[in-house]
Amino acid sequence: MIKHISVGNVPVELERKKIKNMYLRVVPPEGQVRITAPMRMGEEEIRKFVLTKLDWIRTKQQEMENRHPQEEIDYVSGEKIYLWGNPYQLQVQEKNVRPSIQAGAGLLVLAVKPEAGKEQRKKMVDTLYREVLLKEIPPLMAKWEARIGVKATGFTVRDMKTRWGTCNVRTKKICLSLQLAKQQPRCLEYVVVHELVHLLERSHNHVFKSYLDHFLPEWRQIKKEMNGKAAI
Repeated sequence: MIKHISVGNVPVELERKKIKNMYLRVVPPEGQVRITAPMRMGEEEIRKFVLTKLDWIRTKQQEMENRHPQEEIDYVSGEKIYLWGNPYQLQVQEKNVRPSIQAGAGLLVLAVKPEAGKEQRKKMVDTLYREVLLKEIPPLMAKWEARIGVKATGFTVRDMKTRWGTCNVRTKKICLSLQLAKQQPRCLEYVVVHELVHLLERSHNHVFKSYLDHFLPEWRQIKKEMNGKAAI
């Protein structure tokens, strides 16, 4: 039989079995905390154990909450490159000119020198992603800081491989993934709201989710869409 308890505002599923040792797991995709404990172990001892693991639990939950898929591409003509949720066919033009990149009419035209390899081409696409994000993020931050009633000290954009965003609650600095430029604009907005709400509540607990429900009622649907886009 599973019992539901709360330790430090973290919901925990507690199950007792005929075992000698206690086991703690943080289960994907939601980061649910599950404890399997010996039959005769007291609940107070279990709670004390969970309290010692809270920082680790929150770190694992943060990783799961913001994990996103990433597809490997070779940056050659004919491949699909996504920008704000829309697919663009990559067209590579090898010319002895200054490198450039331009999106329009379903095409992403990348002009590079003949010797430019995969990493150089990727760098050009990432530069485009960074430019569009740096244009869109500041007004979103200002909008939601005012609505939520918090103030971040700043933000950075990084090419994170497993997270959409992070929030350092101590420095109040937000970090957003470069990969968000591939998603629909509302996905960027959701991640901005998500990270700013961490300035009100550090954990991904019921309090945190109630804030999201209040400020962005459609957040669950947006999150589901983001987690399901393995091709992006």
